[in-house]
Amino acid sequence: MAKKKPAVETIDLLVKMFQEYPGSVVVERLRDGACLEATVDGQEFGLEKTDGVLMISEGAPVSPDISVELNREACDYLAGSETPDDVITRTRECINGTHDDCTMTYSIDAGPPRMLLKGYLDFARKMGLL
Repeated sequence: MAKKKPAVETIDLLVKMFQEYPGSVVVERLRDGACLEATVDGQEFGLEKTDGVLMISEGAPVSPDISVELNREACDYLAGSETPDDVITRTRECINGTHDDCTMTYSIDAGPPRMLLKGYLDFARKMGLL
């Protein structure tokens, strides 16, 4: 069984994925208050848009709008994206299970009004979630 990476390493990887280019461009249309949960190899993280930045913290948020479960391989693959379109393509490959050992599943936990108010529809459409 593979040893779990320390949470700080996973947070650093999530920062690379969502706070730096090109991932930051993909999530830029989310509005403040948007809240996601990412579970990476069993470790839970909260991602919340605050002052225009998707902030990342250890632990599950109380009421996420979207929950994503993925493995470390998917994180590494997504972090290697070079353009916003590459992020989207790689995300779809992980969801569809068409790239190596990358796995990603998701659930949309927010209702339509919140999805509209927090800017998720464009984000979800781009990412192939809708």
